[in-house]
Amino acid sequence: MSHSLHRYGKQEDLHNDYTFYARTSRWVNREGAGPKLRKILEIILSEKPVNFGSSHAGKSFKAGLDPDEYAGTLDKAYGVASCFSDRESIKRVLTKLKAADTGISIVTGGLIDEIVEIARQVGLKPHTAFLSLGIHGKRALLPDDQVLEVTTMCGHGMVASNLTEAVVKQIEAGKMTPEEGAHLLAQPCPCGIFNTDRCEEILKRD
Repeated sequence: MSHSLHRYGKQEDLHNDYTFYARTSRWVNREGAGPKLRKILEIILSEKPVNFGSSHAGKSFKAGLDPDEYAGTLDKAYGVASCFSDRESIKRVLTKLKAADTGISIVTGGLIDEIVEIARQVGLKPHTAFLSLGIHGKRALLPDDQVLEVTTMCGHGMVASNLTEAVVKQIEAGKMTPEEGAHLLAQPCPCGIFNTDRCEEILKRD
């Protein structure tokens, strides 16, 4: 999905940050897709994602979404989203999904060379590739790089710059740990692609 493309950061900082979407299509395979989406969720959970959720659920796992309750809502859902920090985990997810053959469209995001290589290793050929062209325009109006690295992990812009800056100040003052800060920052993003592992590492930097 295009809104996950713009995760900001240097290439070396974007390793081990993978987004995952399973999406049905209206008038094609959405009707009756609940059992297939539950199977996909089961596979995702078997590999311990950092986070998961969807906008139809209204919140992510990091914001208190219960996996069992979430599974029960998938008859009326259009997809499942999640994120991973481990390359081997996303590779195993794709391997299991290939075997399950649900017929649901799968979109995996990350550094393009890594995604293509993972697909090759599991015997898949990418159908389509979306690429981010970076940031253009008056860059001076943007927040600093550390803030952008955090806020762009929510592609819908639900994680505010002011909140991120406030969390950074709390951590610098010793009033909050990076882990607590990452958990707090994940709350506004319902899709489940906000990677708290990566956020914690960003907040640990001086």
